[in-house]
Amino acid sequence: MSSPGDRILDVGCGVGGPMRAIAAHSRAKVVGITINDYQVNRARMHNKKAGLDSLCEVVQGNFLEMPFPENSFDGAYSIEATCHAPKLEEVYAEIFRVLKPGSLYVSYEWVTTDKFKSSDPEQVEVIQGIERGDALPGLRNYTDIAETARKVGFEVVKEKDLAKPPAQPWWTRLKMGRIAYWRNHIVVTILSALGIAPKGNC
Repeated sequence: MSSPGDRILDVGCGVGGPMRAIAAHSRAKVVGITINDYQVNRARMHNKKAGLDSLCEVVQGNFLEMPFPENSFDGAYSIEATCHAPKLEEVYAEIFRVLKPGSLYVSYEWVTTDKFKSSDPEQVEVIQGIERGDALPGLRNYTDIAETARKVGFEVVKEKDLAKPPAQPWWTRLKMGRIAYWRNHIVVTILSALGIAPKGNC
């Protein structure tokens, strides 16, 4: 739980939605890092518009080599961000380095669970769709993630699968045929070339 005066790190902050919510409710100083300059500019604009630019700072940088000194944060979190790291131990080691001893790091990420069957073509197709759609290097199993966290020095206090089985799985909306997939790809490419949509950084 963050408090006024705490310095909290948002690892892979994107445009800063969670950052603003945490700063507004806790009055803690939240520092976000993202490698994408478009996201930096959007986050700063939204922070200013929300009147939270004194509590929210956005730094452009690589979360594998963060420009922060050791033991400089009272807490850290990541939301669907560290899953983009090619090597998870590298980003976890950096987070561990910049946290003060005994501080809490909370992560909410795309993972596979023990229910995933690599022999099931439908499950494999869903996983590959997520990986392509989110430009992920590959989804990791949550037990491997916990082990990686321990390896770099973290004590894993709690790990939990927060996905509850809904009446209709969310991913059914991701199912699309080849025509729809290529149509979307072409539209996004054209919008990017015209400068209407930002260029991707893949």
